[in-house]
Amino acid sequence: MRQGFRDMLFSLGMLGVAGLLWWETSRPKYQADKLQDSGFDPAFFPRIMLGLWVIIGVALLVRSFKSWTVPAEAQNWPKLIGSLVLVAFYAAAINYLGFLFASIPFMALFVALLGFRKPVVLLVVAVLFPLITWYTFVHLLSISLPVSPWFTRM
Repeated sequence: MRQGFRDMLFSLGMLGVAGLLWWETSRPKYQADKLQDSGFDPAFFPRIMLGLWVIIGVALLVRSFKSWTVPAEAQNWPKLIGSLVLVAFYAAAINYLGFLFASIPFMALFVALLGFRKPVVLLVVAVLFPLITWYTFVHLLSISLPVSPWFTRM
């Protein structure tokens, strides 16, 4: 398979999923509710992320035409399957452990799976990224995230 063809298929899949998710956020049940006192409806942040998703999908589509004749690299199946399994465990753990306590080990394992081996980088990314994300959502945007049953006051 050629790199350009593979990238084109993936980007079209991304754009198709983005269209379906955007359509889902336009349903009336999401438009009626405003989150607490922030004035944003529940679709506000997902639409920002979908906008970024579409930009990446279009950039990948444009790149696919530039690399149409380049042979694709061999797929690293263990890394792909490991990533999917790790994401599945994270999705299950977030309901039981809460966002923060599930995200820290997930980030450490995911960054290690992607090949970063420096302990300082692993520690900084694994701890700071979930903490900053949690603080931004909970305290700055007033958007609740799943909370650990052991620490409900966070």
